[in-house]
Amino acid sequence: MEIIGLKLGDVRSNAYVVSEGKQCFIIDPGFEGTEIVDYIKSRKLEPQFIYITHGHHDHTGGVKQLKELYHIPVYAPLKDKIWMTDTIYNYWQYDISVDQFVVEDDLIEFGKHEFRVIETPGHSEGSTCLYSKPFLFSGDTLFFETIGRTDIPFANQDVLVDSIKNKLFTLPDDTICYPGHGKSTTIKHEKANNQVMLQLMQKTTK
Repeated sequence: MEIIGLKLGDVRSNAYVVSEGKQCFIIDPGFEGTEIVDYIKSRKLEPQFIYITHGHHDHTGGVKQLKELYHIPVYAPLKDKIWMTDTIYNYWQYDISVDQFVVEDDLIEFGKHEFRVIETPGHSEGSTCLYSKPFLFSGDTLFFETIGRTDIPFANQDVLVDSIKNKLFTLPDDTICYPGHGKSTTIKHEKANNQVMLQLMQKTTK
């Protein structure tokens, strides 16, 4: 399985194209889909579906273009439904068309692989990660040596810390984490070096 990250838009959000053979799927297609389409065409890939880790606009903007071009289903977290269906929240002038809303432990098949949905609220109420050992797509929950923002509507720092501590940090140390912004990391590295998370964990135990 090959994983390619594309940094899109002014905030350089990470979109991922995950491929095996000629089939692929797309995670968090950024502000718009042109760069993703160009990459898919250059590799002659056949997209199977789109997965959205959470509903914020910098991770959903390319959905409309990709869906209209490839006619593929879109999976997104149920608890972030308002970000998909209300243009006041998603900043786009159209709904994000979702075919299937997902919840904790839902499984999505890709070839011989199964990806499990892990609900990790905190950055948004419905934030999720997508996991298939040893790969974790962490959206805006966990980054290289930091964590997702909680100074935005519907975010909660205590909930985010709990999600990372009790869900992501319980995954195997060799789990490779592909975040929504910045470079990839591992669970082992973050447990040892993520000072933001370590300080917040220490604070919550006092």
